[in-house]
Amino acid sequence: MIHTVHFLCPVTPSTVTWLQDGCLKAIANGATTIQLHISSPGGDLVAGFTAYHFLKSLPVKLITHNISNVESVANVIFMAGSERRANPGSRFLLHPLHWGFNTPCADHNRVREWTKCLDNDLERFVDILNLDCAITDNNADWKSIIGSATIADAATAASLGMVHSVVQATLEGSTANWWVNC
Repeated sequence: MIHTVHFLCPVTPSTVTWLQDGCLKAIANGATTIQLHISSPGGDLVAGFTAYHFLKSLPVKLITHNISNVESVANVIFMAGSERRANPGSRFLLHPLHWGFNTPCADHNRVREWTKCLDNDLERFVDILNLDCAITDNNADWKSIIGSATIADAATAASLGMVHSVVQATLEGSTANWWVNC
């Protein structure tokens, strides 16, 4: 049975918790395939990597489908699908990683730590793209693509191996729907 989970939110710890809850409820209700309809501006890096690894751990087939925009760390979540689809007219935004700071001051060691963490997040992002994108020549320079703030339409994402098919999303065959609340 196919169940569809709708993730139309920024990536935050709470929206990822809701995503996990929706997937687990789908499985508890008999889902053998989860179709994740996603449109997200991205958000929290830690939450995005957490969602990716959670989705990869699911004991059912996962189809991810970009229904409009997959941006920033939402690309990591999208890449968790064993089958990845995109609507015609959808887009993917890959851009340099950044953090917001709520602290009024920081010492040199803290700034070095933040830099190392951002560098490590970029490496993890690139590792996921290299692992999950089945490009025959595997010559994609993901660091350059990310560093130049690339907007890829569905066809370009397919040529990069991010997308397996460009097809309009449908709920045909889906026996249940679950929503992630923002």
